[in-house]
Amino acid sequence: MSLYALPAAVIVAYYPHFVKGYLVSKQTGKWNNISPRDNVNKAEKQMTQDVWRRAKRCESAHQNGLENFPIFAAAVIVANMSGVPVSTVNFLSTSYVITRVIYNFIYMNNESASVAGLRTLTWGVSIGISFTLYFLAARKGLSP
Repeated sequence: MSLYALPAAVIVAYYPHFVKGYLVSKQTGKWNNISPRDNVNKAEKQMTQDVWRRAKRCESAHQNGLENFPIFAAAVIVANMSGVPVSTVNFLSTSYVITRVIYNFIYMNNESASVAGLRTLTWGVSIGISFTLYFLAARKGLSP
């Protein structure tokens, strides 16, 4: 089951990217596929400030998901290879995906400093889950 969390985590990481594309396309009527990474910045003057800020937050949530994914993926693989109990790896992997969904929701929809602290907390929990998997794997050691 934990290996299914890997594609799920990829989907969760890319979801904000597609929301960003939708927001830009809806506000500007176009999407520049030649230089897509510049779309949000180039579209700022064509978008309402609320929507532009949300698109920027989506961009950041997507980037954070991409940065976080390799840490998680390696942790899941190593935990599985080292013989960490399947139920533990499954629980932690599912918890990671749920935490990242919450992280994205908060990041994409929040402009409050106090709620941003919750985003940081969910990020910390997701990293903590990955490190927990690493530590559990290290205790078990890899079998030859």
